[in-house]
Amino acid sequence: MKSDAKIALGIDVSETRIDMALLKKEGNGVKLLKTASGPVPEGAIKDGNIENTAVLAKAIKGLKNRIGMQTARTVVSLFAEPTTMQIVDIPRQVPSNIGKFVRDQVKHFAVLLGKRIALDFFAVSGVGSEAGLASRVLTVATDGQQVDKLVEMYSRAGITVEAIEPPLLACTRALYAEKIEGKFDSNVLIAVLRDNSLTLCVFRKQTMDFVRTRQISEEKAGQGELCQWLAGQMNTIIQSYDVEAPLSCRKWEVTVVADCARLPADAQEALRANVARTNLQLLTSKDICQATVVSQSRRFTNCRRANELSLPAIGLAMKLLDASVCNLGVNLLPPETIRLRATQKRALITANIIAAVLLLMILVVSGPIWKIKKLNESIEDKKAHLSQSTHSLVEKRESVDEQISTISDKLNRINKILDSHRDAYWPGLLSDIAKKRPKTVCITSLSSGPDYQMSLKGLAISNEDVYLFVDVLNKSEHIDSAVIFETKKDSGNNGLVSYEIRCSLTARKGV
Repeated sequence: MKSDAKIALGIDVSETRIDMALLKKEGNGVKLLKTASGPVPEGAIKDGNIENTAVLAKAIKGLKNRIGMQTARTVVSLFAEPTTMQIVDIPRQVPSNIGKFVRDQVKHFAVLLGKRIALDFFAVSGVGSEAGLASRVLTVATDGQQVDKLVEMYSRAGITVEAIEPPLLACTRALYAEKIEGKFDSNVLIAVLRDNSLTLCVFRKQTMDFVRTRQISEEKAGQGELCQWLAGQMNTIIQSYDVEAPLSCRKWEVTVVADCARLPADAQEALRANVARTNLQLLTSKDICQATVVSQSRRFTNCRRANELSLPAIGLAMKLLDASVCNLGVNLLPPETIRLRATQKRALITANIIAAVLLLMILVVSGPIWKIKKLNESIEDKKAHLSQSTHSLVEKRESVDEQISTISDKLNRINKILDSHRDAYWPGLLSDIAKKRPKTVCITSLSSGPDYQMSLKGLAISNEDVYLFVDVLNKSEHIDSAVIFETKKDSGNNGLVSYEIRCSLTARKGV
């Protein structure tokens, strides 16, 4: 995915809130332009998944209109259950197909059994790498049906999503420059408290080394109990590192990202007292200004609207801005969606070329018609002038005859030109094709031949889509018949079906 955007929008959806952040790339940094935040509508989400796409899409569209940026490239957070994140060790003898190896590992996860898995992974360097190849990968896997529902919901809201990634990765990207980069003398622990789960990850020497997700049960959800449980989870990780690598760095930097409403007012002091040997900071929305390298526009001076600042939303937008930060390459956007968008883009280019050719044809044909009109006007003027005087007609008869002969010769040549441009009714034909072409079919080539023949070539998702397109063509009043000349599976175009359809066109009346 190219990271050459100048302006990017990040959208983070949780069980209770929708947060948006619009960022602009400036020099070597990024600036926060606008934010928007609002509650999730009642009934839109159930059990960690989207229940009502229409209601949630309407709420997101309203917030985006409030920002006022309709065409910004967009990254959104993954909102789907169940979701797993895990660092997988690759054998020393690296498999030729790492993707297949990772998928074989993930498909055995109990929470994903029987589901269509949406999966992506990103190589992280680790101990045991050979020839510059990473020996570990960070994998993210979830229910593919829930990802499809997420894409559908954003499409209803009028938003074209370029990437989908977990909120944890967005948070680490936003915090990387201030909290992770250059920390070679200490381990960095990031804890993200969100909805009913806690996600923890450890960075060692600037590299992600460990990730774990824990669910928060109802008995632990109380403010006092939650604070103690959170400290216990972080102590467990720190102690495991002490046991596995007792001689490694024993200094820790801990950042806890949490909604301040979930924890008591003295949570930071309580966590510092219970998590030993650490420099710990509790990060809430009001602290985001100081925790990232993102600068604020004038409207955000002194963080006057801190309640609308979202760390995940900021990190999501930074993914497209290539702002010299940790840019973990995980994207859960379905590959089929990416391929279809590429095909539609090529089809749009082809349609623009066809439109330009059509305009040129219209100009070529309209030129002789204009000349005929001017010649007719000239003839009428000369007739009027000649009728003024019989004496003048006699004197100029020879000259007029010569002019009439010349004009007649020109008319004959122009009529021949017009006859050479007679053809099928192309404006109506091309309009029919553009309006009735199925969305799953694109046209890459259109050519015409003698005797009112036309050939269409292109790509389709499946053979059924090609047959549907032929049925549509046969119903056009500008086409006598359309038949499939050839279809085949094209391995060079991501498995799409290439086709050729030949049509006999209907001649215009009077031709």
